[in-house]
Amino acid sequence: MGILSLSRTRYLHQTPHARSSHLAGATSMNNTTVQPPDTHLPRPPITPTPPPLSLLALPTLIRSYLISAISAAPILLTPSLWILSLLAHSKSPFLQVEHNRLLHYIVKKTIYAQFCAGETPSEVKRTATELRKTGYQGIVLNYAKELVLDKGAPIEQKRRDEAKDIEDWKHGLLKTVKLVVHGDCAALKFSGAGPSVVQRLIEKLPPTAAVSQATKEVCDYAKNTGIKLLWDAEQNAVQPGIDQWTLDLQREYNRDGVAVVYGTYQAYAISTPQLLAQHLAIAHREGFTLGVKLVRGAYMRSDPRRLFWATKAETDRVHDRIAEALIRKEWNETLSPIEEKDGQKPAFPRVSLVLATHNHESVRKAIAIRQEQRQTGQELIDLSYAQLMGMADDLGTELILAGKSSSGVTQAKTELSRTFKYTAWGSVRECLTYLLRRAEENKGSLGRTRIGRLALGKELRRRLLSRF
Repeated sequence: MGILSLSRTRYLHQTPHARSSHLAGATSMNNTTVQPPDTHLPRPPITPTPPPLSLLALPTLIRSYLISAISAAPILLTPSLWILSLLAHSKSPFLQVEHNRLLHYIVKKTIYAQFCAGETPSEVKRTATELRKTGYQGIVLNYAKELVLDKGAPIEQKRRDEAKDIEDWKHGLLKTVKLVVHGDCAALKFSGAGPSVVQRLIEKLPPTAAVSQATKEVCDYAKNTGIKLLWDAEQNAVQPGIDQWTLDLQREYNRDGVAVVYGTYQAYAISTPQLLAQHLAIAHREGFTLGVKLVRGAYMRSDPRRLFWATKAETDRVHDRIAEALIRKEWNETLSPIEEKDGQKPAFPRVSLVLATHNHESVRKAIAIRQEQRQTGQELIDLSYAQLMGMADDLGTELILAGKSSSGVTQAKTELSRTFKYTAWGSVRECLTYLLRRAEENKGSLGRTRIGRLALGKELRRRLLSRF
């Protein structure tokens, strides 16, 4: 069975150590201290042959290597981030990519091509086709337009046509879901609807009739065409409002055992285990499927530091323990029930999970649990994997080849093949904020970026030497 030949051992976990006393923020999330190996779960090596990165087209491989080389070198990444931030926020026509054709060309052919699907429907469809040819199940497509708040600053109230903002946003959402096909996913943001909607999110008010009608049209279309809607997490100021709006949509659309709408849960946030436990309890009580997209998080540089776990190791532990609880449909010390009756833990609701991670260990642990469940005849939840386009290609292609090599293990083969690439579409200008966040993520994970660069370099050398 190759990489899926795992022990039948039941995975037991000791009580986690108490959080360290420097939780108040003295230690950076980018702490690279290596923890002792976690021996609780078997870790099947994901080492299929031929080399996973052999699936990448040569131009993509070269571009990926060059961008990862910049990302792995602080002396190059820091000025690159400064330039990208300048382009994203500049008021000068000379520095605005929509007015400067040379600047537009340079950005589009480099960092935009690495992380984004295209500016037009035809470009997006071409990118999706190329990803499917590589072996991915499909794409998670995000319309890049969003409204970003300055850290600690109140939203700027502009006298704009609120109805036009919402109509433009709805048009963008519908274009996005119509660009993907049955089995694909669309990633959506509420902030793109404009300042008035963001203000309602901040104040935790219900959506306006216009916003409700817009989301209904999008959700109805997705349900009728077999598309999953992943509502993205955003900055902390608006996230509680997003959580409530998304949960209300799940109540309506995640019926009959099928999840159409997913909320995003960020493991680096201290509040996430309790929030997710609350949502699980609501889903169980009201009888709908909870759609969960689990991520580590992407807004550290724009949100208050006190909201996050003190170290990256803590975030990794919380992420993996939440993932395990969801996959097993069992409460644990990290994801513990909010309500208990007569000392009994409440049952888990039906759950659909998108494990959106670039971490090899997290994926290995998930695969190990699933294989144990298959061997013991346990019920399996709906599970997919996702990585950002332009990042973690070594992991994504390993999953693809592992799925192809799982001959005779139909269920395992199908699951490993359910790997998606998350990508944004929109004009180069609209995508600049998204691109800046991707670059900042690379700065915050230099260790992982170096590993990716080494893998890409090894594949480039292999192809070069194979010609001689």
